[in-house]
Amino acid sequence: MDHRPGSHEIDRTMEPLTKSVIESELGSTDTLPEEVTARIRRVYGEFIPAYIDIIRIRDGHSHGWQPRQIAVEPDVVEDMRHFYSDYQDITRSFILINRQVKNLRRIDRQADPHRFERCVREIVSGSRGSTIMDSLLER
Repeated sequence: MDHRPGSHEIDRTMEPLTKSVIESELGSTDTLPEEVTARIRRVYGEFIPAYIDIIRIRDGHSHGWQPRQIAVEPDVVEDMRHFYSDYQDITRSFILINRQVKNLRRIDRQADPHRFERCVREIVSGSRGSTIMDSLLER
């Protein structure tokens, strides 16, 4: 299994840990559209191994170390945003999807289905989404 940053192969042995972190960061994904949940799993599936590598190096653990559970530390995430390009991209995607899912949950799916679906499309595509001005204009 390739754990290097930028590797798009997801380590299946990390699935339980990844699921735990998703629930810790975003809550249950049971009510989200399936395609959003799939995107979350892909983004977290890339982020968690990179994050664990940083924690492993920082704390002096041996190669191959895997914690039973982790809590995402905002300071470490911020540092990863400024690391070399592969970690930057992975971390930006992680930050973006967290923000997008929180925004999606604020939208009343019944009252504003167009906005809800547009947000779903942005999440699934990995798009940075609309600007603040776009959001204000659609109200």
